[in-house]
Amino acid sequence: IKYRKPRLIASNLPLAPKAAQLATEVEVPYGYCTNFVLEGKKLDPKKVKNKLKKKGQSLIVTGNDSLIRVHIHSFKPGEILDYATHLGTLHQVDIRNMDDQYVEFIKMQRERMPKVDIAIVAVASGDGLFEVFNSLGSTIIVPGGQTMNPSVRQLLQAIESAPSDNIILLPNNKNIIPTASQLESLTVKKVKVIPTRTIPQGIAWLSLLPFSFSSQYP
Repeated sequence: IKYRKPRLIASNLPLAPKAAQLATEVEVPYGYCTNFVLEGKKLDPKKVKNKLKKKGQSLIVTGNDSLIRVHIHSFKPGEILDYATHLGTLHQVDIRNMDDQYVEFIKMQRERMPKVDIAIVAVASGDGLFEVFNSLGSTIIVPGGQTMNPSVRQLLQAIESAPSDNIILLPNNKNIIPTASQLESLTVKKVKVIPTRTIPQGIAWLSLLPFSFSSQYP
């Protein structure tokens, strides 16, 4: 069985006919990756972090009373910058649309993906975990985790982009399992959801390949 192929980060791709059933599904975009340096006087990194934590996800705030670095994923980066300008001056501002980034990545990688007998779609977050799941045989990796759960539509897009009609899906998060369980009826492909509740469970399942296929995907 061929299954060990390069990874692909999934995003907005054309859906199969059955995806029309998702007409009422609200797609959750990834938003804008926002980075900047804030310079000022008597800055309080802890106070800034507490203020911004409700305005986005993947928040990182580091620094001191004169310089603070901020990284955040937000749907409204303008509000973030507006707040920061009241505290000091902004430098090294970098705002990127993450949906566009994933689309561009797919355009470059999708044509390189050969057809496989079974494709493994895994949910993970961070370059380190991407490499781990890729090395263990995952075909497509969907960004997601505790603070950024992919929607039904995003998981379906990953399935439809996979170079196989037989799909193994590893949610790797207990909160994603209910979403993943809806996918079998939304695509013409054969989808088997393995209810992995954590990243370690997903890694353990992949480590058992190819034995897992005989018991989980008859």
